Amino acid sequence: MNKIRPPHDSGLRRLIRQGRELFRIRENTQYYSVEDYREAEKKFIKVCILEGRCGSFSS
Repeated sequence: MNKIRPPHDSGLRRLIRQGRELFRIRENTQYYSVEDYREAEKKFIKVCILEGRCGSFSS
């Protein structure tokens, strides 16, 4: 059975992907441990999406 995805799903995934790209800079990858990096990335993406700053990033 196919699940129907809401139309905003692809947009949300795009924002998450763009937030990850914004966070993956040398300063962050070299500073955090693996566990801390994952947690910091999640927090960054959450703030990025809630404040609407991820959408302004151009690929």
